[in-house]
Amino acid sequence: MKLFHAVPITGNIRENISIFAIGEVFVSKFLPDLVQNASPSTAVEIEGFGLIHVAGPDADKFLQGQLTCDLNELKQDNWLFGGHCDAKGKLWSVFRALRSEHGVYLLQPTSTIAASLAQLQKFGVFSKVEITDASSLHRYILVLGQDAEEQVSAMTGIEPSQQHEQVQDIHVLQVAEHAYLLVLPASFKVQGQLNHQSWWQALHIEQGWPWLGTEHQGEFVPQMVNLDKIGGINFKKGCYIGQETVARMHYKGQNKRRLMRLEGHTDSLPTASDQLEVQIGENWRRAGAVISAVRYDNEVVAIQAVLPDELEQTAKLRIKGQESSSFTPCSHTDENGTK
Repeated sequence: MKLFHAVPITGNIRENISIFAIGEVFVSKFLPDLVQNASPSTAVEIEGFGLIHVAGPDADKFLQGQLTCDLNELKQDNWLFGGHCDAKGKLWSVFRALRSEHGVYLLQPTSTIAASLAQLQKFGVFSKVEITDASSLHRYILVLGQDAEEQVSAMTGIEPSQQHEQVQDIHVLQVAEHAYLLVLPASFKVQGQLNHQSWWQALHIEQGWPWLGTEHQGEFVPQMVNLDKIGGINFKKGCYIGQETVARMHYKGQNKRRLMRLEGHTDSLPTASDQLEVQIGENWRRAGAVISAVRYDNEVVAIQAVLPDELEQTAKLRIKGQESSSFTPCSHTDENGTK
C-alpha cells in the first residue's frame, strides 16, 4: 500500500514545489528494536539537522587534510561516516559525507555546524574552496519500515538501488536496511502529519550511530563514539588535523571509553547535559555522559552514552540527580554499541 502519492507536476523540479500526500493510516507502534521494520512504513521530519557544503577545484584535497574519512573512497553512489577533529583529536562534529552536484555535503546536527564551519573556513583560505552552511536550502526526511523502498519511490520518483542516489536536487541515502534519509529542496512539500523526531533518535541508538551535539564538542576522540567501528576513520589515508592522537589511540590501544546503549526507566527523559552514575557496592560513582535518549511507547527509555569499555553487562546505572532512575547495558550489545 502506498502511503505517499505524487501530485503530477510539470517542468524542472528545481522550479516547482513537489507535493505528496500521506495516507491516513500511518503511525506504527514505536517500540524497541522495531523502528527499522515499522509496518506500515513511517516518515519523519528530521529537525536540528543540516549540512556544510564544500565546493571548488580543491574541495577533495582540502577535506582530505581535515577529516577522518578517506575522500578517495567517496563516489557518486555511496556516502561515508566521518569526523572533523581539532588539533588534539577531539571531535568538532560527526557527519555523513556525500557528493553534491558541485562538491561535498557534510550532513550533521545543526548545533555542531557553527564551530565546525569556522574551523574549516579558517584553513580553507589556503585552498580554492567555498565553504558554506547550506542547511536552510534543504529539508531532511527519514523513511523507514518494511516497504520503505516503495514509499521512497512514490515520494521522489527514485527507485533506490545504491547507497546514494541523486536526481537533480534530490538525494536518497540508504542508511540501514529499510531506512532511507532524503535530502530534499527546501521547497519540497509534504501534506499530512509526519512522525516525531524520536524515530530518528531511536534509529541512531539502535544502530550505534553517534549523535554528537554542541554539548559534547571538543570532548571525545572519534573512537570514544565508535566512529572506527562504523567505518568513519581510515587509518591509512595519511595526515589530517588531529590524526596523531587518533592514530595513537588506535595503535597503542589507549582508548578506554566506548559508545554504549542502555535501557531502563526514568520519570524525566535524559538530555545530552545529563551524567550517568554506576553503582559500586553501596556507593554511586560518575560513569559517563548521555549523548541522546528516547522514550518508547511501552515507557522503556533507551540511552546512548559514552562509558568505560570495561563496564559489566550486569552493571546498574542511574541518571545523576534522578535517584529513582534505573538502567542496564543492553544484554547483547556488540562492539558497535548496538543490540
